[in-house]
Amino acid sequence: MAPSSHAFPIYRFVKRNFVAGLLRRSCTAASPPSPPLTVRRLGKNALLVEADALLLEPSPGAAFPVYFLAAVEAGSYTRGLALLALYPILRVLSHAARVKAMAMVSFCGLRRDEAAKVGQAVLPKLFSRDAPAGMRAVAEGLGALPEAVKVVAVSRTFPTVMVEAFLKEYVGFDAVAGRELKGGPRYLTGATAELDVGALARALKRSDGSRAPSKPVVFHDGRLAFTPTPAAALAMYIYLPFAVALAVVRIAVYVLLPWRVSSVVAALTGVRVRVVGAAPAGDDAAGGRLYACNHRTLLDPVGIASALGRPVAAVSYSLGRLSELLSPIPLRRLTRDREEDRRRMSAELARGDVVVCPEGTTCREPYLLRFSPLFAELAAEVTPVAVDARTSVFYATSTSPVAKSFDSVYFLMNPRPEYSVQFLEPVNTESGKSSIEVANEVQRALASALGFQGTALTRKDKYLLLAGNKGVV
Repeated sequence: MAPSSHAFPIYRFVKRNFVAGLLRRSCTAASPPSPPLTVRRLGKNALLVEADALLLEPSPGAAFPVYFLAAVEAGSYTRGLALLALYPILRVLSHAARVKAMAMVSFCGLRRDEAAKVGQAVLPKLFSRDAPAGMRAVAEGLGALPEAVKVVAVSRTFPTVMVEAFLKEYVGFDAVAGRELKGGPRYLTGATAELDVGALARALKRSDGSRAPSKPVVFHDGRLAFTPTPAAALAMYIYLPFAVALAVVRIAVYVLLPWRVSSVVAALTGVRVRVVGAAPAGDDAAGGRLYACNHRTLLDPVGIASALGRPVAAVSYSLGRLSELLSPIPLRRLTRDREEDRRRMSAELARGDVVVCPEGTTCREPYLLRFSPLFAELAAEVTPVAVDARTSVFYATSTSPVAKSFDSVYFLMNPRPEYSVQFLEPVNTESGKSSIEVANEVQRALASALGFQGTALTRKDKYLLLAGNKGVV
């Protein structure tokens, strides 16, 4: 059968599945009925889908959180405050005028690469968290289409740079067309160009011919851990001065007070460390115990030390100077030179307990990255520790070298930050298994304890996606 003969039955198939997915969403009592999803034929072997129905709830302020997040993460908290102050006026504007005003405030004067980074690294998490329930049905429908048929997602609410990464990489569309942001080669004016037929043609031309399968959001960046609706954004700005003061108090508690006292006082300020299972007792013999944990934030070793009731040393590949100064436990830098790192970790282990994070970088989602096997060559046994961190306002991780220095501060700025620490049975590293097999065994044990999914992804994969580099920061 010729490729063109696929078009009409595929058109019916896609429309039926897309609409069915959105209808499942519209049946929930908490949501008003969704607008109909528009699917049109575009030539013989292409389909056009109006993507705004997939991305937004049917309410006038539905696009505000997306633009606010872009304003804060690509710009600053001041820019976000300006957009929030404009919200009462936005409510009375038409949809087209509202979109233009939000784009102007969010992007005026920003670098093009910063806007692109937000679309790639920050917004996919917001879209996946708040997307309608029918998004999965849409992704499945796209995956069932023949490669000969191209599906273009069109957004009349967002510039292409805000939605292209999510719709192509995480949903599976072949091409994405939206409003184009005007500006020079490096900087944006914030003005937007209306979507036209030429934009659709350019989007199809940019399609590389192979449809990427949909995938979950494993890596994402940005500081705000909540959906910034106007009310939530206003609450954040009211809370922000108190958050800074609270973080200063908590840092002083950990740095200035004796270790056993600091954990109790920190709990009175709202920091909670929940311990699952019995913590190992300290060894009287020379040397220390090696703990291997999954990596959620830079404070993982501090959470483990609080659970143990005694300080431990920690090793890490990338440390901000501020993090080193404020840390209540010794932090040691690794060099990425295998033999030098082995020497440094062995020296620390000879002095006392050591915590190592074999993933080499943090992951916010319920996934474990591939474990580096070096830790399995340092001691006769290793104690796996399953850790998880919970925050409600601010994420405590970043890929930016400058912002990374404030990761611990942002964690302590949350109203009630929480760590859960679970000590698992020690794993023998001298049982005849290779260091790689031991590392995989520890990864599986931690994944099972946490209910996470193990992956073969690495630090390099994360930084290439989020920061455009190989993670050498």
